[in-house]
Amino acid sequence: MKMLITLLFSACMGLFAAGPVVVMSFDGLGSTQFTAETMPRFWALAQKGQRGEGRPPFPATTFNGHATLATGCWPEHHGIVANGFIDPVLGKVGHSARAEYLQREPLWVAATRSGVRTAVYGWPCGTGPWEGVTPWRLEVFKDGVPDSTAMDFTERALKDGALLVMTYLSGTDAEGHYHGPASPEVRRKLARLDAEIAPRVERMLAAHPGLRVLLLADHGMGAMERRVDIRPLLGQPATVVAHGGSAYAYLKAPVSPEALRALAAAGLKAWRPADLPAEYHLAANPRIGDLIVEGPAGTWIPSATSPEAAEKEKIGRAGAHGFDASTPLMHTWLVALGTGRTTALPAVPLWDIAPTVAAWLNIRWDKQPDGQVVDGLR
Repeated sequence: MKMLITLLFSACMGLFAAGPVVVMSFDGLGSTQFTAETMPRFWALAQKGQRGEGRPPFPATTFNGHATLATGCWPEHHGIVANGFIDPVLGKVGHSARAEYLQREPLWVAATRSGVRTAVYGWPCGTGPWEGVTPWRLEVFKDGVPDSTAMDFTERALKDGALLVMTYLSGTDAEGHYHGPASPEVRRKLARLDAEIAPRVERMLAAHPGLRVLLLADHGMGAMERRVDIRPLLGQPATVVAHGGSAYAYLKAPVSPEALRALAAAGLKAWRPADLPAEYHLAANPRIGDLIVEGPAGTWIPSATSPEAAEKEKIGRAGAHGFDASTPLMHTWLVALGTGRTTALPAVPLWDIAPTVAAWLNIRWDKQPDGQVVDGLR
């Protein structure tokens, strides 16, 4: 009996002493971009851990991808339904990556409330307190700051006793937008990330026994082939908030059958909120507007309302995202290190990441999120 009590006590102590955990998001780094040739150092690390793919929410954009990673919830619940949207009370929100726009608790708040020392660097929606709670260390995103600064913050936080660190890195998003996801510029950026970041991850794993590291992203990227302006097809004045391959239309009158046929003839899918497929996890949030439009891979939908703005908007549209998760190019890279396993991971919905980390660190949620603990990472 004494031995049994000792074993149970040791198991409980192991549960509460679990960690530390580092979650690193590389903006726009798709699963197809991560190969032994493009990122040999990370590839070698991945052979000692677990490798899979991350499946983003719809639409696959930076802000709702990171909000999903942070909250473990679907966009209809956490409220960041795209990079931009129109809120019934707030009006037009052009840059939605602010803490106050989140409608559900982010992981760093749940961790802080649970007594888990947490540090957050540059994470979209990590711009300040949420319901009055700020993590132990918080650095908000700033343009032009090199990834080395993010890594300095991460290593310093671990050294100073953080049990959870969430770090945003530049990834390949900008290069993919301006030059295309398979461009030489993207390959050079992948090589640079591999040379600069992989040795530091390896160093962290060596310096902190029991450290688990998740390498992932918010969305992938697809090459753009055609532009389809949906405004002339709607048959009425509308505010269109587009996000690459999809858009929300805010209408003054119900959409007509003629408009739906015109959109379909242009090769686009369109739904009223009540008709959205359940797997899109959007219908319950009023921020999505009156019509949700999606193009096939290779199509981007503009927001510009003038010829001048349209010309400007073409800059940075060699690649785009905003499609749904069934589009393989939207899938992200996903590597889990320090788990003690080398088994392959399935395609993991991004809303399962935060619940998995919470289970690792015994973090208690104020309200249980939508996601589940990833079976391969229990």
